[in-house]
Amino acid sequence: MNNDITKRGSLIERLLFPRTQGLRISYHVLFWVLFILLHYSYALPTILRKASDPSVTVVGFFYFFKIIPEYYLCVGLYYLIRSYVKGILLFLILFIFALAVNHVFSVALYTGVDYVYGLETMPERMRAFAKLYLAPFDFWEPSAWLVFSNDLSEVQFFVLPAALKTAKYAANERFMRQKIQDEALNMELKALKSQINPHFVFNVLNAAYAKVLPVSEEGAEYLQKVSEILRFTLYEMNDEFIKLETELAYMKLYVELESVRSNRRCHINVEQYGEIKDTYRVPTVSLITLVENAFKHGVHSTRHDSFVDIRITVSGGLLNFDITNSKPSQPLRSKSGSGGIGLVNLERRLGIYYPGRYSFEKLETESEFSIFLKIPLLEGIATLVEPWSMLV
Repeated sequence: MNNDITKRGSLIERLLFPRTQGLRISYHVLFWVLFILLHYSYALPTILRKASDPSVTVVGFFYFFKIIPEYYLCVGLYYLIRSYVKGILLFLILFIFALAVNHVFSVALYTGVDYVYGLETMPERMRAFAKLYLAPFDFWEPSAWLVFSNDLSEVQFFVLPAALKTAKYAANERFMRQKIQDEALNMELKALKSQINPHFVFNVLNAAYAKVLPVSEEGAEYLQKVSEILRFTLYEMNDEFIKLETELAYMKLYVELESVRSNRRCHINVEQYGEIKDTYRVPTVSLITLVENAFKHGVHSTRHDSFVDIRITVSGGLLNFDITNSKPSQPLRSKSGSGGIGLVNLERRLGIYYPGRYSFEKLETESEFSIFLKIPLLEGIATLVEPWSMLV
């Protein structure tokens, strides 16, 4: 049954999310053609007496056609401000912008109709609206404000495309969630197949610790830290989110192990600011992935001195995690870039967990590679998607 569901989901996914730009454009064109025909046929009874007049047909077409650029202007504004404005304020800004854009396009339409055909050739209802839009606006005249009531009624044309966009967004969220769950199941199956080996190593390390402790406390301490890291990978990585304090604890443990591994030739600086609440959650191994990348592509790619600087700031329900590592002047092995698949996967996860609400910036110079991460700190079970962000 699960296979059938997967197959049906894949078919629906291909239909909703075409893989080529050409198909996407075709879908959009088809939708707007049907949109105009539907609304024009609905309005046909009001212009029936003049429907045989070609000019009326052309004007009727452009009356509904103007909704297309209006809608995409609203979508463009959404993508411009979604990182700065959230929730109900975002919705209000888009709504007011839609009213303003509709008013401007309506004035342009009626001005063009009057210039090309003359308003006297148009149906009576259209002439009445044109008179409202083209008349000089008198702030103190109550009837002058009727034009904005018409703008308000015409915003209803945005409901259908916005609803479809919302449905598509929701479906995309569902597919992405399903993909994450499928990948997690695959990883779990692989982990189960090889679980005996990590457990065996874990037990051996504990036994080795007891043997090494009388000989070398430093060596025993190193084995204990390795054992803690292994315990973390076995028991703490099952959930998508983890306590921030736990993630940071194992990140610092990883840093200590890497410091020993690099024979102290790496200067490591970790700074932490702000209060960390017990309820704060972050994606599991998100921070450790960034630290591992810094050591892999900076410290362990050279035999010379190197550095890793980490700055952690918690403020206003946000986590700022900045990490900078030195770049080797003569790498031990050639690389195509400073990043790897770990960073790609991490950024993909962030896009799913915090759509439009995170910042992931990379800065590279000849001698340094930096990553600046900013994410909201979820508390317990939180909503990852704001409802107003799905309206466009």
